Amino acid sequence: MLIPYQTDAPLYHWPIATVGTIVVNVLVFFFVLTRSEEAAVAIYEACMLLYGYWLPWQWFTSNYLHGDIMHLIGNMIFLWSFGMIVEGKVGWWRFLLIYNGIGIAECALEQTLMLGFDEGGSLGASAAIFGLIAIAMIWAPANEISCLFFIGFRSFSFDCSIWIFSGVSLAIELGMGIIHVSMADDAAAAITSQALHLAGAGVGFAVGIAMLKLGWVDCENWDAFSVWSGRNEKKKHELAQEYIESPQGQAVIANKRDTMLNIIRHHLAAGDAASALVVHRRGIAQMPAWRLPEEDHVALITGLRSRQLYDDAILVMAEYLKLHNQREPLIRLALGQVLLTKLKRPAQAARVLAKIVPDGLDPAQQQQAASLLAKAQALAEEDPYEVAGEDW
Repeated sequence: MLIPYQTDAPLYHWPIATVGTIVVNVLVFFFVLTRSEEAAVAIYEACMLLYGYWLPWQWFTSNYLHGDIMHLIGNMIFLWSFGMIVEGKVGWWRFLLIYNGIGIAECALEQTLMLGFDEGGSLGASAAIFGLIAIAMIWAPANEISCLFFIGFRSFSFDCSIWIFSGVSLAIELGMGIIHVSMADDAAAAITSQALHLAGAGVGFAVGIAMLKLGWVDCENWDAFSVWSGRNEKKKHELAQEYIESPQGQAVIANKRDTMLNIIRHHLAAGDAASALVVHRRGIAQMPAWRLPEEDHVALITGLRSRQLYDDAILVMAEYLKLHNQREPLIRLALGQVLLTKLKRPAQAARVLAKIVPDGLDPAQQQQAASLLAKAQALAEEDPYEVAGEDW
């Protein structure tokens, strides 16, 4: 016995309708089972798909009847596994339209083709479920499905792609159908359950392809056509860039940027420059275009210096010099002072201070910059072995 029970396909909706459909099937089965024999026969005659008639309500009702408990259990297991894949991509009401639509379409075709027969019929959810299997094969072929396999009292578990699982299932149905047809004595005997399952799969393929091509379902380039063409192998940074450039991506990034800026400002207002720096670095890592507004950048530098976090402060000041220029002389003065007096790196301090444009400083600041530069150059001559460091 083979039981598919879960999948790694991305599910964007809870399988509410899938579970609800399973519950309805189970309730209908036990409702009929608990009726008297005459009442049960009457229900089957009214609701199963009868050959030789054209009764449209049976196109719907026959999908919810099952012949025995094993028929029900087998169908519900597969309905769970493949129903959640389909519903996970389109939501509950679209799933119900797809599931019931496949069942109705297959039954309408079947009953129409069998108008020339005066006996026989069919029932069960198998055709609709094989339609779901076909859709999953189109929408998520490369995703995996987990299965339990029982041999006697021993069980095994394995994972395989939906493409392989569905393909093997349909191939088995086709093979068994061919065998039955070759052994059939007449046309009526040639109509087997396998033929009905494959008819449901055919409707499913049509529905799955149509919805995909019309843009009614988003498989994120992991549908069968994208996998075959190699679109799913597009590099992650290319996909990320496409998303960033899309209107949706721009809106998400703008909202995230505003949120992170507000958090940084809150931390700075509370005197917690270290936490503000953590959020700032997270922004750099997560958003390529991230940059602090100049006022916030200066506030972060001031906060780090006041907390004596000098190693962090010089990196943020160096970052400022790459991105802004309005207060460059003042930031260079502060950076040179920290390098010289706090971190004892006079050669690097001298290089930073030498690039200051005096016009950007008031007379007192110009005098301070000149004094620091002279001191840094003198100390650098005394220690010629200082590690060069970054040229800011």
